[in-house]
Amino acid sequence: MTAEAPRAADYLTRLAEVISSRQTQCAKQIQAAARAIGECVAADGIIHLFGSGHSRLVAIDTAVRAATMTNSEAICPDEWVCEVERVEGIGEIVLKRSDIRAGEVLVVISNSGLNPLPIDVALGGKARGATVIGLGSAAHSLAGESTHSSGQRLMEVVDIFLDTGVPAGDALFHPADTPPVGPASTVAASALMHATLVEATRWLVEHGHQPPIRRSRNLPGGDEHNAAVAARYLDRLPELRWM
Repeated sequence: MTAEAPRAADYLTRLAEVISSRQTQCAKQIQAAARAIGECVAADGIIHLFGSGHSRLVAIDTAVRAATMTNSEAICPDEWVCEVERVEGIGEIVLKRSDIRAGEVLVVISNSGLNPLPIDVALGGKARGATVIGLGSAAHSLAGESTHSSGQRLMEVVDIFLDTGVPAGDALFHPADTPPVGPASTVAASALMHATLVEATRWLVEHGHQPPIRRSRNLPGGDEHNAAVAARYLDRLPELRWM
């Protein structure tokens, strides 16, 4: 990028370019991921999402909120996972906090896809028979080396990989007078995740299913709608009683 100090408008323009590029460069992967999610939902399954570090924000942003799938959960959103994402063997401990079943979907979010924890979680999900979707930056991953004992990157162990298109280093600008600036991974990953869920909603409707979309509880009828939809999943996600 330009060596000149970027402006706010430059950042927003570049960020929009990264996100909009997914329409063509990630179209097939979005379709595949949407179908996997659609099939999971049609079978009354649960969508599980995991992220450590700042990637956990994407998992939290996707689970149990207005305009997304009610049957979703963010696995282990606690801050302590940020401290152990480079520790191998923790993945199974994380997965024990969830009930991932064969045929369901596990989304593992990691910008670099190089640390052991997200890779272990992905491998554990596959061992349980789930379709594992990876979400991160291919450019960043290929620019570094995996610290997992297998030497594999997240993008190499998942069933479907959604590439955010974020450059290596997670910075959109490289000014002459400061270190690289302008991160994009969190916003781009959230946008790509929600785009995939929108496509999954379309798949469900086209195949004769009613998507379990949550409405804002701060609008008239929201609480009643959400309670009716949540009733289908209370045995798996009892926390829906209070959401």
